Amino acid sequence: FKIKDLIKILISPFLVFMLGYSLEIGSASYHILWWPNRLVHFLGGLSIAVAGYFILNLIKKRKLINTSNKAIDFLIIFLFVMSITVFWEFYEFLSDKYFYTHAQPSVDDTMKDQFMGGVGAIFFGISWLFASFIGKIKKKLNS
Repeated sequence: FKIKDLIKILISPFLVFMLGYSLEIGSASYHILWWPNRLVHFLGGLSIAVAGYFILNLIKKRKLINTSNKAIDFLIIFLFVMSITVFWEFYEFLSDKYFYTHAQPSVDDTMKDQFMGGVGAIFFGISWLFASFIGKIKKKLNS
């Protein structure tokens, strides 16, 4: 990996993490209102999908995997995002259990967090598909 590749992979998840952290410590309403937590988990899923996209492209450049089907690429990215959401919820659970934080007030909250991460990944997929479609139209128009 080059440093610029690492930065491309980590910058968006880092920014979302910092947003969530600053909202949580800077606002008592983070756990009272429903939407800040949902927004952060949605953006987390979106940012991890962006990171997954860059990771997948690096892996493809090194010829460790060869896929030409965007649906397969999206499936890989989506499963990557969903795996990260599971590990993140493990982190929150362990933080609550051993450091007495209040990251997971209920199983309901955990499921909503994972769902919103998945929605963020799907939003990435739709945006990616739309951008690819627009790119193809522009190519045809310029031909």
